[in-house]
Amino acid sequence: MSQDARAAFATEFDVSRETLAKLDRYAELLTEWQQRMNLVGPSTLPHIWDRHFRDSAQLLAIAGPGRSWLDIGAGGGFPGLVLAILDPESNITLVESITKKCRFLDTVAHETDTAGHIAVANVRVEALTGSKFDIITARAAASLETLFDWGLRFAGSGTRWILPKGARVQEELASAAKQFHFAHELIPSRTDSDARIVVAKGVKRR
Repeated sequence: MSQDARAAFATEFDVSRETLAKLDRYAELLTEWQQRMNLVGPSTLPHIWDRHFRDSAQLLAIAGPGRSWLDIGAGGGFPGLVLAILDPESNITLVESITKKCRFLDTVAHETDTAGHIAVANVRVEALTGSKFDIITARAAASLETLFDWGLRFAGSGTRWILPKGARVQEELASAAKQFHFAHELIPSRTDSDARIVVAKGVKRR
């Protein structure tokens, strides 16, 4: 694991020593649990600071602090768990249908002292109940069109959707536009020159 990447992360996001220690513990747990279950692509594990932590943390600068988040298909905790560690003022609901992954999320939350502002929901998002969120996010969980379908009942008039997408983002936007009205902007990813972050608002069905 690259100490250079860790140091660069700390500088880029102005991370305190205490927060960095929490991310260190997260990295340790991820490496340990990855031996028992598939939390991330195995080839990405040596690049956790850039590929997972930095990729998640860049969303915070777009969103600003102190908001309620819904992370659909949280998996190994990206981006939601990283955002919770970086922003203790946030309230983040992590939705994950696979029970053993939820055990991992709960473990990291407790061992990084973030359990107080994280809720881990062990359900499929279609079965989730709850109120509206300020921000809805997801990383590699589904297409844009599907994410809008799943998340729309949790979106209020001011909700923003912050969704990292890969090289096929234009194709996904075109497909989603057939079923939904929405305004959006595309922000270049800091971790992948081919990727874009979709920031959408005003999502509603046609």
